[in-house]
Amino acid sequence: MEPGLREWPVGEVTLLRFNRLSRQPGLVHAFTLRPWNMAPHRGPQAELAVERRRRLCQLLGLDFERLTAPAQVHGPEVVPVERSLEGAGRFGRDEAVGFVDGLVTDRPGLPLLNLSGDCVLLLLYDPRRGALGTAHASWRGIVAGVTENLVRQLTRSFGCRPDHVLAGIGPSAGPCCYRVERDVCRIVASRFDDAGRYLLHKNGATFLDMWRLVADQLAAAGVPAGNVEVAGCCTMCDRRFFSHRREGPSTGRFALICSLT
Repeated sequence: MEPGLREWPVGEVTLLRFNRLSRQPGLVHAFTLRPWNMAPHRGPQAELAVERRRRLCQLLGLDFERLTAPAQVHGPEVVPVERSLEGAGRFGRDEAVGFVDGLVTDRPGLPLLNLSGDCVLLLLYDPRRGALGTAHASWRGIVAGVTENLVRQLTRSFGCRPDHVLAGIGPSAGPCCYRVERDVCRIVASRFDDAGRYLLHKNGATFLDMWRLVADQLAAAGVPAGNVEVAGCCTMCDRRFFSHRREGPSTGRFALICSLT
């Protein structure tokens, strides 16, 4: 697994990109940072979020009218973006693609958007087939199978081979800080024989390693470990990001935007 993100100054903002995926000529992607809250429904300057989405598309040469986002219900569902869904969610979650956390497409110029305040944002790209997938992966979605479903939907919809897929595991609450209680531990232990790889015990508390769990799920789905990049940024530690755990439910959301070119 290749670690790290690189800063990418664009216009008046600094964005972040995965190292390897930033070198792919058929893909544009970026993570936003504070102070740009990208959620129209919550957080500081929420009233500016739609205009910031529009500006982000402009800076990246993308069509805001086609910007598409899932409802993000902390579940495992992933669907292809049909033409009738293009533009759903660009103004907010009330119009987003319902009941799903992941989207896939093979159409160039169709931007996909996901939001996070500590959850993993997952990006998959098949450069040979020219297909793209992204998902909001909370612990609930990860345990329920959103990672495997994202790989499966790329295969089913576009004929991708998992061993051709390049993957990026985005910033999220990291194993250093993401403390979980007994109910979450119980569910993780019931789903994974090797749960001890993901539940880390220190100072009388238990912490969940979502990065390792998602990486193992990608491997199980056929994505080679050498094709996987991990941002390695803990949103609870790194104050460049909004964090629900650190700041509470009224905080903003950062975004992953991506598109085939």
